[in-house]
Amino acid sequence: MSRLKAASLHLLLSFFIVTLVLTGMYLVWYPNSYMTLMGGKKLVAILATVDIFLGPLLTFSIFKAGKKGLRFDLFCIAILQIAALFYGAYVMSQSRPVFTVFNKDEFQVAAIVDIAPEELAKAKKPQWRQPPLKGPELVAIGIPDRKNRQESMFAMVESQIAFRYPRLYDDYNKHLGEVIKAGRPLASISAISAENKSAITQFINKHQRPESDFLAIPIKSELAEMSAIVDAKTGGFIEIIDARLKGKIGSDSN
Repeated sequence: MSRLKAASLHLLLSFFIVTLVLTGMYLVWYPNSYMTLMGGKKLVAILATVDIFLGPLLTFSIFKAGKKGLRFDLFCIAILQIAALFYGAYVMSQSRPVFTVFNKDEFQVAAIVDIAPEELAKAKKPQWRQPPLKGPELVAIGIPDRKNRQESMFAMVESQIAFRYPRLYDDYNKHLGEVIKAGRPLASISAISAENKSAITQFINKHQRPESDFLAIPIKSELAEMSAIVDAKTGGFIEIIDARLKGKIGSDSN
């Protein structure tokens, strides 16, 4: 076998494995535009570049038919690629969204790294005491019992970062009226920018329903801000689109 053929086969195998892994991440951990919202695209690009091209390049540089120790060299390259893939998958797993939290007038997305294990253990419901394996769970910030002054004060002080504290979580369906009240008509955010208008047009064409059937609410992670689209009548969470209702995080609102 020639050096070029060996490297080409290695490239095809690497491409297949990495594509399979990334597809699983998109479908299971980062559905519905969460990959963009969580800033995962850059990491995916690095992961794919390293794992797809590093191995084949090394194979091309060392391969020589009949070379003594060739199998060992190829084995070491494979171990290097596998280690890089596992490390990348671990980083992606720790950065994945686990809760989408409605808080006052916006959605906040919590990744595993955003929630301390001891805080996760304090969640009201058992299913909130461990990170969901498939995509983020939809919850809302509730109002603590007023008789519990300590918890009420805690909720007030930590209101801006309440998404980090599962002990404050409540069922999303109990807050649908607040969700609807916080929503903005799609027409109003279309006027903010051409990018917004394009994103909304794509959304409407996809769902084939009038704009008036939907409302938009900001949805934020630590790295980005987009728009969550909810049903205008029920408050049901539909999907995330790449439209901004406000300025970039850290800047003044438009």
